[in-house]
Amino acid sequence: MDHISEIFDLAIVGGRCLTLDPEYSEISDSLILIRNGQISWLGERKDYRGRYQAARTLQASGKLIMPALINAHTHLSLSLYRGLGTDLKLHNWLRRVIWPLEKKFCTPDNVYLGSCLSLLEMIKSGTGTLADMNFFANYAAKAVDESGLRGFIGEALFSTPTPSIQDPQDGFNVTADLVNRYKGHPLIHPYIVLHAPFTCSDQLYKEATEHAKSWGIKVCSHVAETITEVDQIRERYQLTPFEWLDSLGALNPDFIAIHAVHLTDHDKKILAERNVGVIHNPHSNMMLGSGICPVPELAALGIRVGLGTDSASSNNSLSMLFELQTAAKLHKMSSLDPSILPARQVLNMATSVNADILGLKGVTGHLAAGFSADLILIDPSSPNMIPLHDAYAQIVYSMENSNIESLVVAGRLIMEKRKILTMDEELILKEVNNWMKASSVYDKY
Repeated sequence: MDHISEIFDLAIVGGRCLTLDPEYSEISDSLILIRNGQISWLGERKDYRGRYQAARTLQASGKLIMPALINAHTHLSLSLYRGLGTDLKLHNWLRRVIWPLEKKFCTPDNVYLGSCLSLLEMIKSGTGTLADMNFFANYAAKAVDESGLRGFIGEALFSTPTPSIQDPQDGFNVTADLVNRYKGHPLIHPYIVLHAPFTCSDQLYKEATEHAKSWGIKVCSHVAETITEVDQIRERYQLTPFEWLDSLGALNPDFIAIHAVHLTDHDKKILAERNVGVIHNPHSNMMLGSGICPVPELAALGIRVGLGTDSASSNNSLSMLFELQTAAKLHKMSSLDPSILPARQVLNMATSVNADILGLKGVTGHLAAGFSADLILIDPSSPNMIPLHDAYAQIVYSMENSNIESLVVAGRLIMEKRKILTMDEELILKEVNNWMKASSVYDKY
């Protein structure tokens, strides 16, 4: 008598699976069965007992399979300003280029368009989850929702008017609207985002902490990104930025500190004691001449340090693959120690550590039964990855975006064989080019 077949939404058959779980378990000839967005079964193909049917099947023989990458900090809409204002330090770049451009061009339609452009790049570089800071954040959320990626979405709050909020007192109302609109949404997660200590008041940080606790969401902020910021906060409060935030009661495990470049020993102790998550953005910090986050020291203290790209206007790339590759090499160079940030550790920063910081531990970040089916298929057959002696080393030191063949998020096939299935890539690129010509933005900035 025939066994009854189990029914699944997606089957990924064959391939070498790098689960990136705590034991770095590998499956040499894998079978991954996905139902309702989750991995129902994962193991050696020969070990599956029974029969199955799947609505879609991906043949992965000869491929590598690993968790989708997580970009823990970006500004989606700023891709429209890619390449403008290069070779400037952060504060000059903001005052002379980005803020004037946003004042003139930041509209709901442009936030949506720029977000769509960024999402195309993220999909093609293997990102499955992202954390965004934006004006008109509901339009960024719309783009992320349509793309099928998982997104943490927050309205950028300042203590002064912004392109989207004329009265700063309305900032938390906008965030509350996001929270209510996406309550229960499986992939869109609103959170509170405050720009930085030099643009936000103590009252704003205090209220953010209270609202975050009430709504059960995260808070993130740029902190200690530049020496200029540190000097301004010292002059204003006689404290470092992290000492000041700690005095306000703002630091806790749900606070995400972006950059954390310029730190005292006392700052590092505070971060460890409060279990604050830190997001390292090496490309952006290098491009803006801001400095280097002391990642090895923070990690040695048990501080969770993840990775983000920042925006395409301060980085010029939204590839998390490039970001993790740069992080690995930058810290070896700065420490004169090639053992710093080995390949497996830096891959974890872009997957499981980012998941932990964003509150997704046990949901995504590595591959296991019961986890969300967020994964990428890698084609290692091109010359840059042959011979494949050490898959982890090849991914971190040799792989290119073009090797990323397919992307699955929450069980949904987002990209297959480099073709994006959820967005009209040709139309989006055409609309961006039309906007660029009509706005003449290069001539005006």
